[in-house]
Amino acid sequence: MMICYILRYVKVVFIIWLCLIESIQCKPSFEVLDPSYDQKNIRVIKIKDKGKLVYIAKIEDQLHQKKYCVKQYYSEDRIFLSLKEVLISRIAESVGIPVNCVRLILAETPFPCKLYKKRIATLHTFIPGKSLRNSGKYPKVDIKQFIRGSKILGITRSIIDHMSLSANLAQIVALDTFTGSTNHSRGNIYFDEESNDFYGIDLKKAFLENLSRSACENIKKMATEKKFTSREIDALKIYRDTLKELIAKNPPGDICRHLDTLLKEAQLKKLRYFFGDKYVYLSQNKFARLTSNSIKECKVMVFQNYDSAKKLVKLLDEIIKNYKK
Repeated sequence: MMICYILRYVKVVFIIWLCLIESIQCKPSFEVLDPSYDQKNIRVIKIKDKGKLVYIAKIEDQLHQKKYCVKQYYSEDRIFLSLKEVLISRIAESVGIPVNCVRLILAETPFPCKLYKKRIATLHTFIPGKSLRNSGKYPKVDIKQFIRGSKILGITRSIIDHMSLSANLAQIVALDTFTGSTNHSRGNIYFDEESNDFYGIDLKKAFLENLSRSACENIKKMATEKKFTSREIDALKIYRDTLKELIAKNPPGDICRHLDTLLKEAQLKKLRYFFGDKYVYLSQNKFARLTSNSIKECKVMVFQNYDSAKKLVKLLDEIIKNYKK
């Protein structure tokens, strides 16, 4: 019996190790953002105009044979979402979670396909495969931690079952729990048949709710209602170990300082805001008030999620330790 437990634990550790090694090897260097890079080597592949929300251009670095997406929001009141994508991407990279890497293109930086030349944009690494919505291979897999109205549904038994399909999915769910992210629907999870890997995209809806606290409540309730299966326990081990790494490498003070750095780099001075039926420019004071509220709420949620994540890890340690096949 003891040998079975040891072998299962070794298997989980090995899967996580492989994922981390792969992510380190594939960590992007974003050569196209180097000031010395010749932008004549950039080829525009496709432009997507998503209504009034966002503009996306798919490009190729022909010199290094890499693909990226350039993303800009039409309305400047959504610029904060761009900064969140960069922030969450950095957190994911710190522990090798398979999501697309995102970098800020500064307002003063000329770059192909920037729709608004004097405004920030984001550059995203290209994700292989197809979204689960379009793939057809996993028609029922869904790891989105829903929020409906004022009710936080968070992690469910169904999500844990889907996490057991791949270490990638367990890692992405852990990232969402740690960062309070609620945007990984089937359209934002990609599956690559060649590598058999899952990836996450679209990281903007982060630090909105305390999903770590919700996970504590839900998992505690699940454990009393019905015994976890060995597959679910294996998935929860990867989920727990990823949370431990996120906690160790991303203290809340560091996350908030990184956000402050991004705000400074973005050089936000005034905001073209939609009011009534037209856009107006807010005054410096009104703009500062509007952004400071969003920033303050985000930072509060950073600390709340972090504290709850530590409690969640303790709960998972107890459940996994007491598990009997």
